[in-house]
Amino acid sequence: MIKNWSNTLIVAYSHLPKIVKSIDFRVQNCVNSGFKSVHLLHGVTNEQLYGEMLKLIDEKKKMINLYHIVNAGLDEISDSHRLLIELRCMKGKTFNEISSTHAIPLRTLFRRFDDALLRFKKAITKLGFDEEYLEKDYLPYSYMRKFYNSLETENYFPSCQAEYIE
Repeated sequence: MIKNWSNTLIVAYSHLPKIVKSIDFRVQNCVNSGFKSVHLLHGVTNEQLYGEMLKLIDEKKKMINLYHIVNAGLDEISDSHRLLIELRCMKGKTFNEISSTHAIPLRTLFRRFDDALLRFKKAITKLGFDEEYLEKDYLPYSYMRKFYNSLETENYFPSCQAEYIE
């Protein structure tokens, strides 16, 4: 898969429930630390603790925004292209499974999947979320950097099968 931000959005989208749960867990740990003053024992000031909580809340807002960006992009492409992306990325189906259940030759499926990704990229760009915007807005967030860095041109969504959530 080509390493770009529109593809990164799709991979992150497939992991959103885990990402949000992890962020919520981290926020709860900060809150618990604040109530018990555990952070003070480790040399973390209240201001640092609150700053970390605000950073986590901002990251969660970005992930919720990502959800809406991906859905808006998927709404702009044809149902057949959307189905391929959903089956492969959101439901974790292999290309062989998709090929056999939908009677599509494997080589044709690869071509159609690449076309679906390209159409998704064009759709979100048309909506105002081009590569430059996405990189600027999402690169600061650790989960997004992990997903972005995991994409390789010779593999199709290696991140869909790997575990990147803490």
